[in-house]
Amino acid sequence: MSDVDLVEAVRVLRDEVLDTAEHGDRDPPGAEVFDAIVNALTIGGESIPGLDLALHDSVARRLAWGDSEEVVLSDAEVVFDRLMIAVERALGDPPDRMVIIEAATQIAVTVARAVSLAAVARAARDRAARLREEMAQKQLEVVLEKQRSSIVRMELEREL
Repeated sequence: MSDVDLVEAVRVLRDEVLDTAEHGDRDPPGAEVFDAIVNALTIGGESIPGLDLALHDSVARRLAWGDSEEVVLSDAEVVFDRLMIAVERALGDPPDRMVIIEAATQIAVTVARAVSLAAVARAARDRAARLREEMAQKQLEVVLEKQRSSIVRMELEREL
């Protein structure tokens, strides 16, 4: 099967793999993963920085809108699993299936990398915020201690 035919065969599986009937007009979870797989097949499986960046942006957008890392990874896993089942059923030629499996695996790894980078960045931001909070608490303790000592000094002066 030619590369164009293979890409078209995978595009036909989109509704089945993403279970679009269940989600109506909304984009189904994992749509960015499926689209990245189709794009990877279109460019021949080579890692193109633009493809990686687009997928990283999609993952970052989902995380920014409140999806957890687990949900994003789970959606990618579901898309991968459903695609493997659909490809096994729809395509009889093992070399064609291997091309799709390779592209899907590459995309799954890219999603995992994007999620892990986002998690590390979030952890660094959380740590910095925690350190800022601790420093603010220490400064507040110093100010409160100064106020206490001023109050004690004023009370002693008043008594005299």
